[in-house]
Amino acid sequence: MIKEELIGAYFDKEKLNFEKLLEDYQSYITAIIRNFGTIKAEDEEEIISDVFLVLWKNSEKLNKNLKFSPYIAGITRRIIFKKYKELSNEFSIEDYDKILVSRFNVDKIIEEKEVNNWIMENVKKLGEKEYLIFTKFYYEDKKVKTIAKEMNLSLSNVKTTLHRTRERIKRLLNLGGF
Repeated sequence: MIKEELIGAYFDKEKLNFEKLLEDYQSYITAIIRNFGTIKAEDEEEIISDVFLVLWKNSEKLNKNLKFSPYIAGITRRIIFKKYKELSNEFSIEDYDKILVSRFNVDKIIEEKEVNNWIMENVKKLGEKEYLIFTKFYYEDKKVKTIAKEMNLSLSNVKTTLHRTRERIKRLLNLGGF
């Protein structure tokens, strides 16, 4: 299981600690690559090396307050797509489309987006406080303690508001047919 740490946790004296990064994220990167399938072992190794090269080249530009796993996943995907483009003479456009579509269930993505939009519309109707707490927690990935401090509320108030908002959303989802 990968650690959900901030980018800043991988810095030692303003330098990126690649040993720790490699130890924590190599298997994660490998899993992302293997989820795309049809990648040879030597290409897999090259992609992993390219991910760490990108991190090394951009280490001074990294936002230390963001989580590392989504950042690494994005870099890995871009490199995989670049690799597929390089190998495009081996793949037809139809093969490439099949690979992408088979990896992403389009219907599921559309349904999740609809539910997400519906939830946000209904959370806005609950009130400004509920909306702010909900979006800060679920969309901005802020901790309850941080939200309480930013909004000048108690921890229990934020937790209670999140709980009540979730319960209201569940009821509304059931009534809405989701």
